[in-house]
Amino acid sequence: MKRIIMFILCLAIAVITVGQDKKKYPNEIEGVRVSPPRFIGSEKLPAMLNTKEEFSTLGEFMSMYIQYPEKAKDRFQEGTEVIQFNVSPSGELADFKIINSITPEIDAEVIRVLKKTDRMWNPGTNNGVPVAMEKEFSISFKLPYGASDLTTDFTAEAQSYFKKGNKKFFIKDNNKSALRFYDKAMQYLPNDKALLVTRGMCRYELGDNNGACRDWNRIKTLGGYEGDAYLNNFCDYKGYADLISILQKK
Repeated sequence: MKRIIMFILCLAIAVITVGQDKKKYPNEIEGVRVSPPRFIGSEKLPAMLNTKEEFSTLGEFMSMYIQYPEKAKDRFQEGTEVIQFNVSPSGELADFKIINSITPEIDAEVIRVLKKTDRMWNPGTNNGVPVAMEKEFSISFKLPYGASDLTTDFTAEAQSYFKKGNKKFFIKDNNKSALRFYDKAMQYLPNDKALLVTRGMCRYELGDNNGACRDWNRIKTLGGYEGDAYLNNFCDYKGYADLISILQKK
């Protein structure tokens, strides 16, 4: 019964969106003027790599130089890779952290190409002073079959797995099977907040409190649900009882 109730209550937030939310940097934090790191490959690339090519965005640069690993292609592995890194005051990249991994080979390839952008960045600044600052980048790996738009295609794949996961989790009471479907959906839309909320609940029910907390904190990193202050305390909740109580008040 509790799963059916939770399923109904979650309908308001469990809708997968086509667009992926990007990480936002506030312009001002408690009176401190902050500017995020900015890729300036279009200005520095020709001289540094002895090429006439120019790229206005990091995405264009990555798309030109990245190679789809053969092992991943052979296994028909695709999805959206999300990686986090720090840009130093000198414009060099370090501390790479995989937020959403497709395969280890793709992880390594994305990091390899990102490292080529050393010194192609204007660093982030704090009141005009260059400081080390975190940056995040997402790139989709799509195999060249079918003529569907990549975003629409990935959304359809994620929706399919998400629905199967919800059926297993909320109705069939099969948490382990549900988690496998949620993980599959996350491969395509790793920044989707509805997926993160629901997978977090599934992980919590499986006893993976740390995994649940990571998913819920990820929502805060992405900006949260506007007006939902309870996100700040997600990791303090005790499972269904607290979540149902909160959602019933909305």
